[in-house]
Amino acid sequence: MKLAIVVAGLIIAAAAALLAIRPDILKPASLAHVQKSDIFGFSPGMTAEETGRLITQRRYLCRENRETFTLECAVNGAKVTVDTDAVDPRHPVWRVNAELSNAGPDDAAVKSISDQFNAQPAKDAQGWQWIVGRALKLTYDGNALKLVDEAAEKRLREEDAKRSKGAAPKS
Repeated sequence: MKLAIVVAGLIIAAAAALLAIRPDILKPASLAHVQKSDIFGFSPGMTAEETGRLITQRRYLCRENRETFTLECAVNGAKVTVDTDAVDPRHPVWRVNAELSNAGPDDAAVKSISDQFNAQPAKDAQGWQWIVGRALKLTYDGNALKLVDEAAEKRLREEDAKRSKGAAPKS
C-alpha cells in the first residue's frame, strides 16, 4: 500500500513538472491554429441569445433598434455596431463594425490587428483586409474595424433584392 502511494506521488510530480515545462501539452491540436474571429467578443454567426449573454457578462452599454435588429454599443471608447439577420428567428450576427476613437498610427494599428488575429494583411484602395476565423473578412480603414461574414452578407442582399422585386407593383 505504501509503495502504491509513493508511485502515485511520483507520477503526479512528473506530470506537474512536465506541465511546468510544456503547458501547451494539454492544448488540443485542433486549437493550435485557431484564429481570433471577434471584435470585443462579437462575432459573425453568434445568435441573439449568445449576443445577449455576452452583453450581460461584460456589462456593455448597448441600445437595440428592434426594426433593423441592430445593436449599438459603447465599448472601451469605441462605438460598436452589431448587425443581425432580421429574418432568421435566431437573429445571427453577420457584421460587426467598431469605430475606434484613437487607433494610433496606421502601421502600429495594422501590426497590432495582424498580431491579435494571427493573420497577414492585404492592402487595398480602402485600407487593409484580413481573412480570419471561419473565412470571415476583417477590414480596417484607419478609423474603423469591420468583421463580416461575406457569405451571409451576400445571401441577405439577394433575399432583400427578391423581396424588393416581389413588393413592386406589376404593370
